[in-house]
Amino acid sequence: MTYYNRGIIVHCEKPIERILWCSIKLERPIKPQPGQFIMLWVPDYGEIPLSISDYNEDRNILELIIARVGKVTSYIHETYTMGTYVTLRGPYGKGFSIVKNSKCLIIAGGSGLAPFPLLIRRLLQEGSSVDVLVGFRTLSEIFHIDKLRKLAENVYVATDDGSYGLKGTIPEVLTSNIITVEDYDIVYTCGKEIMMSYVVRHCYAKRVRCEASLERYMKCGIGLCGACVLDPLGLRVCKDGPVFPDKILLKLEDFGNYWRDFCGRKVKLP
Repeated sequence: MTYYNRGIIVHCEKPIERILWCSIKLERPIKPQPGQFIMLWVPDYGEIPLSISDYNEDRNILELIIARVGKVTSYIHETYTMGTYVTLRGPYGKGFSIVKNSKCLIIAGGSGLAPFPLLIRRLLQEGSSVDVLVGFRTLSEIFHIDKLRKLAENVYVATDDGSYGLKGTIPEVLTSNIITVEDYDIVYTCGKEIMMSYVVRHCYAKRVRCEASLERYMKCGIGLCGACVLDPLGLRVCKDGPVFPDKILLKLEDFGNYWRDFCGRKVKLP
């Protein structure tokens, strides 16, 4: 049975034009695991999946980072503000592994940093240390760095054009050994899938454990419709993921290459 939860937006801001950062006071508490997602119901539009960015158990406040990418998210950006009531269900899916007493590296691309504040908190609770490498195209697209710096031990920022921090894309930074994954016990990544494909293969070649959070078009969020299936293993991103380990990802011909559109047709990744 699907249970809906209701909440009210108590904080809402745009750190940059295409990102909406919302804090939602929920009526009923949830128990999210880092890397899980919720399905947000948008009246007259349907439901969309959103990564759980952070969650305050004491205050029962859920944080979401919503990137403006299409019709539904554009509507949210234009109409949702403080005091807006929202309806959602979840959390759903399998999240990141929580390791104890380990040295961890998070690699995020742009809005792919969304699921990591909650993950960092949980890792710290288990005695692990966390460094973050996050990449943006340019200085004007940087956001949420202050929050990450309050949580992680070290935060490294890279921009494609060198306008802030390290110069280069995430693959370029890793290839140049400015940051070496061999210094860590596990790497977690989220962002553009082309970038994640490189990170996973790079870590595998260096014999470093890696997990990646995938994004796919989801209709149901609970594994029934098959819209987010991955070939050739038939895994569903919403049910078997969205987080997958490297050994599974490297068996998927879709990873880094294809996804499915609204009609279920396989198309090249954007």
